[in-house]
Amino acid sequence: MSIGLLFHIIIFSTVQLIGIFTAKRVLLQRVVPIQEFSMVSAMFSFILAIVLVFVLLKFAKRMNLFKYLFYFLIIIGSKLVFSAFLPNLAASTLSILLLITFIVRKSLLVHNVVLALTIAGVSVSLGLSFGVGTVLFLLGAFSLYDVIAVYRSKHMVSMFKNMVGQGVIMAVLVPKTIGNINSGSRTFKPGAGLFVLGSGDLAFPLLFAVSVMKVSVLASWFVFAGALVGATLVYYLLATQSEPRAMPALPPIAVCSLLGFLLSFLV
Repeated sequence: MSIGLLFHIIIFSTVQLIGIFTAKRVLLQRVVPIQEFSMVSAMFSFILAIVLVFVLLKFAKRMNLFKYLFYFLIIIGSKLVFSAFLPNLAASTLSILLLITFIVRKSLLVHNVVLALTIAGVSVSLGLSFGVGTVLFLLGAFSLYDVIAVYRSKHMVSMFKNMVGQGVIMAVLVPKTIGNINSGSRTFKPGAGLFVLGSGDLAFPLLFAVSVMKVSVLASWFVFAGALVGATLVYYLLATQSEPRAMPALPPIAVCSLLGFLLSFLV
C-alpha cells in the first residue's frame, strides 16, 4: 500500500467516524424526536444549491464570498461536533479558536483537521434532518450533477480554481508522500504531490450513514464500509491516470455506499 493511499484512507475514515460517533451522541441526547424534511424540501435544497453555485461563480472574486461562507461553515459545523461532547460554552469557544487557528496557521494538518470537523458537523445536522429516501435522491442528483459539472459545464473546475485563488480550499488535501505532510495549504497546487478529495465526496456518504442510523446503527456501518471502498477506488482511478485531470469522485462513492446499505439487509 502506498503512503498516499494510506493517508487517503485515514483521512476519509476519520471524517466518517467523527460524524458517525457525533450522530450517535446527538441521538442519545435528544428528548424530542427529530423532525425530518420531506422529499419536496430536498428537491428545493438541490435547486437552491445549484443556484448558489452559479451566484458564487459570478460574484466570488469581487466579494470573497467563498472565504466568508467557509468561515461560517467552520463555526457551525465544528460547534455541532463539540456540542455533542462538551457544554455549550466550551463548544462555542473551541469553534471560534478553531477558526482563528485556521486563519492564522495555514498548514496541511490544520486545514484537514478543520475540514474534518466542519464536514462532519454539517453532515450530521443534515443527515438527522433527512430521511433515507430523501438522502438517496440527493445522492443520485448530486452524483449526476458532479459528472455534468466536471465533464460538461466545467464550472466545478472553475469554482475550485476561484477558491484556491482566495486561499479557501473546500476539500481535504491528501499528501502522496511523507515529505508533503507538512506542506502549506497556501502553496497548494493541484497535482503537486497532493491528492484532492472534495468536501461533497466526504459529506454525502456521511449524510447517508447518519440518516440510516436512525433506522439501524448496523446499516450505517455498512454504508461507511461501502463508502470507504468507493473512496479507495477513486484514489486508484486518479493515481493511475496518464496525466492529472479532474474526475467526478462522488458517483463511485455513492454507488458503493448504496451497495453497503443493501448488503446490510443480508446480515
